[in-house]
This record gives sequence, structure tokens and C-alpha cells, in this order.
Amino acid sequence: MLNYLLALVLTIVVEFIIISFFIRKKYISIFLYSALINCFTWPIANYFYGGNFSNFIIIEMAVFLVEGVLIKLLFEINYKKAFLIAFVANIVTAFMTFLF
Repeated sequence: MLNYLLALVLTIVVEFIIISFFIRKKYISIFLYSALINCFTWPIANYFYGGNFSNFIIIEMAVFLVEGVLIKLLFEINYKKAFLIAFVANIVTAFMTFLF
């Protein structure tokens, strides 16, 4: 359980840094939105991921889509920028999955 919590916190921090690179305003809001987005998508993704790589790819694609929409709505930016941020954030955190 502690490993899952640590992984969630690490994901929130990493995605906060990535989002901050693209959106340079109100870092507290960025952190809170990053936490909110990941507290929504991360548990669901981990529930459906069963160690099967094909599931991993499908789940990451779904997370990318959901996070792109949430980033667009919460940060009030255009879809192109929102999905770029979601893409970069999810590529980085997906690779982190294999490191830890």
C-alpha cells in the first residue's frame, strides 16, 4: 500500500513540474489541479492494469485522453496545448513505471 501511495505522490510531483513548464502561473493551483487529476485517473488506471503490457498501452491511452480534457477544463487552455501537456506528462510517468 505504501508503494502505491509513494508512486501516486511521485506522479503528482512529476506531472506538476511538467505542467508548470507549460503553464507559468499560480503554482499552487497547478499543484492542486495536478493532484486532483491524478487522484482521479491514477487509481482507476492501477485498478485496471494487471501487469499485462497490452492493457498498459490501452490504459495509458485512456488516461491521456481523460487528462487532456481535464487539463483543458481546469486550466482553461485550448485543446491542442492541453493534449500536448497530457502527452508529455503521460510519456514521462509511463516510463517511470518501468523504472520503479
